[in-house]
Amino acid sequence: MANIRSRGILSKWIDDKGFGFLTPEKEKQEIFVHISAFDRNLPRRPKAGDTIFYYVQTDTSGKTKAVDAIIQELAPVSRPIPSKARPYRKEHSSKSSWKFLILCIILVIGIGTTIYDRFRSSNGRLMPNISQVSNIFKTSQNTKQLSSRYTCTGKIHCSQMSSCEEATFYLRNCPGTKMDGDGDGIPCESQWCN
Repeated sequence: MANIRSRGILSKWIDDKGFGFLTPEKEKQEIFVHISAFDRNLPRRPKAGDTIFYYVQTDTSGKTKAVDAIIQELAPVSRPIPSKARPYRKEHSSKSSWKFLILCIILVIGIGTTIYDRFRSSNGRLMPNISQVSNIFKTSQNTKQLSSRYTCTGKIHCSQMSSCEEATFYLRNCPGTKMDGDGDGIPCESQWCN
């Protein structure tokens, strides 16, 4: 690209295609110019007969074109941001805030319902009593002790067990067991755990 702009006349302009040809002031060969070579903020589009100042650029295939073109005595205009964008944002944000509010209300109702159901199922107590906590603690200690003695080896029926302790371990820790027919958490009630 040269350091000094060349000067020429826009001899032909095809507005619907967005390109045309410049006749240089000092040369005879026309130079291609595309609409993208001009500033986007011009008050009007180029037209035939305009005096154009431009740089010449040659691409890898040897074709020349005008770049960074300026129309003589036609300065770009700074355009304000359209005011339509602001009300749209306000409207959009108000819709979003309503959606967020509705989502929060649904969430609060869901959490409240869950807390109420747990409160009702614990006979009005929000916290479990001390005996329930100690039973949970003892159960977890018993499970650790039993897991050191027993492992899941595919036993699923009471007839395969040798004690209530083993049946309890299998029921609590091993998948697919069939030892608690009534679903009360006590396995093999008629054989081992009666």
